[in-house]
Amino acid sequence: MFVQEWYLVPMYLLLLQEMAFFWLVAHSIQGFSDRETVALLGAHNIGKIGCEFIDSRLNNFTGTGQPDPALPPDFLNEMRLKCQDNTRNADASPLAPRVRMSSSISSGAVFDSHYYQNLLRVRGILFSDQQLMANKRTARVVAAYASDDGSAFRMDFARAMTKMSGLSVLTGSQGQVRLDCSLPVNSY
Repeated sequence: MFVQEWYLVPMYLLLLQEMAFFWLVAHSIQGFSDRETVALLGAHNIGKIGCEFIDSRLNNFTGTGQPDPALPPDFLNEMRLKCQDNTRNADASPLAPRVRMSSSISSGAVFDSHYYQNLLRVRGILFSDQQLMANKRTARVVAAYASDDGSAFRMDFARAMTKMSGLSVLTGSQGQVRLDCSLPVNSY
């Protein structure tokens, strides 16, 4: 099963945000098929990711002082250009706005198959996303999702989200509601 194979990826390769998702995959999705897991990762299809979460992949992959060697040079340059202002903002002030990058270079606003098409072209922004291509079973699912207009992915995503919504649901005083998802609950 795909979840077990995540343990083959050394933890130091995963960035903080990716570790949170790794935990979700490794501990919460027990009983999910490869297809359901690949569909859930498709949530990276839309939205933005802070450049600080991919900086080590662009500049110091696994502590080598070099970029991830799997990144095609043109894609590496594209990501570096989109993130170049991030270092200036970070040096200027801790309150400076962060430059953010679309989780899909081509179109981060459409919930379709472009995320999977990008993975086939070795253009997964997060290392954990691109790892879907390192496993034959998950790579086959990626290829299947990439081959249509996104209909199969959206249907599988909806089913997997429904299934995930029933995992360890906390009710009453057991649960916590975050008013700002970027902050821990006890920091309000």
